[in-house]
Amino acid sequence: MSLVLGIDTGGTYTDGVILDVNSQKVIAKAKVLTTHDNLTSCIAECFQEIKCDAVNDVKMVALSTTLATNAVVEGRGGEVGLLLIGHEPIDKLPTKFYQVITGGHDVAGNLQAELDVEQVRRAIRYFEGKVEAVAISSFFSIRNPEHEQQARELIREMMDVPIVCGHELSSSLGFHERTVTAVLNAGLLPTIASLIEAVKGVLTAEQIDAPLMIVKGDGSLMSESVARIKPIETLLSGPAASIYGATYCAKVKDALVLDMGGTTTDIALLSDEVPKVNNEG
Repeated sequence: MSLVLGIDTGGTYTDGVILDVNSQKVIAKAKVLTTHDNLTSCIAECFQEIKCDAVNDVKMVALSTTLATNAVVEGRGGEVGLLLIGHEPIDKLPTKFYQVITGGHDVAGNLQAELDVEQVRRAIRYFEGKVEAVAISSFFSIRNPEHEQQARELIREMMDVPIVCGHELSSSLGFHERTVTAVLNAGLLPTIASLIEAVKGVLTAEQIDAPLMIVKGDGSLMSESVARIKPIETLLSGPAASIYGATYCAKVKDALVLDMGGTTTDIALLSDEVPKVNNEG
């Protein structure tokens, strides 16, 4: 048999299933309450409820979650310091800890102004003791990321925190959108890291040697290493998995899928088995 272990950790419940991908038969399933203060506890409990002889044949573990989505909706997550290089804020930011730095480039990638290194150092000192991660967004960094890269090196010299650069997350020209993405990604780093560690801990304890893949918001899969760096990709991970599950269960090409959780309710419209996507989010 070729089995897949699926785990979905939501704001209220954690679900588990073992599926035979060849026969499309569900071998075992379980639902337990999510224990936010100790994710290992609910993952372990879920696993014990679906544990069977067939578990030794598991070839892959797929993890979906709404923890990142819920954190954004509820305004939770780690405190993030933001360096805005070359431009003032365009709109509301998802952090109160931000500093505007002289620098940036134009649309052709040419230097707009030299990076003010002393301003960066002052900003870093301001962040110390206040934030758990730092996001950097420089004007037109997707055309020339050198100022984000220079600022990152300065932060590494002075602080021991995760650092997120906007140009590494989005190729969009939108400065504000790229900035918000960087801040949210930085704030979600501890949330997804703790979930991955909990799942890996249980897999190790149960001697399951199978790759752990995380469901992205578009329904595709990414490795745990990528998820640790880009947790923002897990936004809508749970609803994306629900669409696949609903398509499998309903066995129809056109459907309205409603996923009602303890924190959010998500709706998808399937047309010829393909979900309609709103590119604006």
